[in-house]
Amino acid sequence: MRILLISPKKDFPDVGRGWLRVPQLILPILAALTPSEHDVLTIDEEDEPVPLDEHWDVVGISVMTPTAARAYELASVMKRNGAKVVLGGVHASVLPHEAAQFADAVVVGEAEGVWQELLDDARRNRLKKLYHHWQPDLSESPLPARKKRRSLFRPAPYVMSIMASRGCPFDCEFCCSNKIYGHKQRHVPIEHIVEDIERNGAKRIAFLDNNIGGGRSYALRLFTALKPLNVSWSSMSTPGFILDDELFDAALRSGLKGLFVGVESVEPEARKKMPKALLPTQLYEKAIQRCRSAGIVFHASLVFGFDEETPAVFERTLEFLLRNSVPTISPCILTPYPGTRLYDRLTREGRILHTNWSYYEQTSVCYQPKNMGPEELAEKYLDFRDKFFSYSSIMQRAYAQLSVAPAMYLGINLAYRRRTRLLREYFRNYFDWLRQQKGVQTSQGIQALSSVSADTGPAPPLAPGTASPG
Repeated sequence: MRILLISPKKDFPDVGRGWLRVPQLILPILAALTPSEHDVLTIDEEDEPVPLDEHWDVVGISVMTPTAARAYELASVMKRNGAKVVLGGVHASVLPHEAAQFADAVVVGEAEGVWQELLDDARRNRLKKLYHHWQPDLSESPLPARKKRRSLFRPAPYVMSIMASRGCPFDCEFCCSNKIYGHKQRHVPIEHIVEDIERNGAKRIAFLDNNIGGGRSYALRLFTALKPLNVSWSSMSTPGFILDDELFDAALRSGLKGLFVGVESVEPEARKKMPKALLPTQLYEKAIQRCRSAGIVFHASLVFGFDEETPAVFERTLEFLLRNSVPTISPCILTPYPGTRLYDRLTREGRILHTNWSYYEQTSVCYQPKNMGPEELAEKYLDFRDKFFSYSSIMQRAYAQLSVAPAMYLGINLAYRRRTRLLREYFRNYFDWLRQQKGVQTSQGIQALSSVSADTGPAPPLAPGTASPG
């Protein structure tokens, strides 16, 4: 069979296409799981167009919440062209019955343990609606079949993505990771990771693990194995990892260059709801300083809009970041993704503004905040971004980054600065659409809105190429 595997593009102003964007991993895993008798092609739509005019027997589409509309559009086109369509990914896993409206089959959770069975069923024209295998053994998963470059003139990817573990012991209200992968952390055999790196000649690695140091014994053995490979790598972690002398020193010796750390909020009351962020502020500051002293980029993840926060949180956050010369940040607006406890709670409280999934991308206000209006949250958020990514702020923090990664520091900050300019027009369009629904939104206040889905009014003004499902 001819099999096409697609990762849909996002319809959202983005400056990360290129060296800032970490390559996704699900398509190479699916390609590796596909038996050799099939002809398989993977397409990341952020990089290249989908070959809609070719014949495909099976089309698999990985669906994230903000790409759901595009995924459903592609699924509808491919079904009309005669292909059997399979949807999977996080969004399809938490809303399988929604996804099933656009697909012949839905994979819930991880593909290992079901993909070969699904393809055999497709060949025999007996596809089931749902496929699910809970927590497969990662030691039996093949190495990802990574796509080779088509042109000698195309620059090499900035990083190679690796996921050394799946599963998260934490249970943050705004995350559904453990619903997909479970609470228990499962690990890929270290020898598989070493082979993957050596086979692809990779020198820059991005580990996609929720917490690279979550399994301490495994992490120490992994770092020992990485050291002779002479790679540079980054990952997500916690301040506890940075403050663990043995772990952090071993990571440094193995090629650690950057850490994505969930600071989330400077408000202690908000952090009480986040098991991974329970440490006091002083320990975050100590972790930032330790990274800087070691020449490691500390990239802070921040979320605005928790119930415990007021508009004053933006100035307090800016003061914290400037005082500690934090080099780079990912500032987000709290997003109630389906499948999370947050989405369930806000639904019960009548605070979900709409379910147009294209706007569930971590910068649009899709719910009614507790202590400010939706437009007020958006305006304060944009003002915060303007201040942090201003030229004066970049210069103020630059001296502390001279021994870390000055070129990367400058590039990331300028890219986020440009993205902030794009967001202003995007927000204007978003709130114009929202006002047309069942309420009126202003920065001074908000009338009660009923929960509004994407099909209750005119299609929202998204970027070119967006289509509503169905």
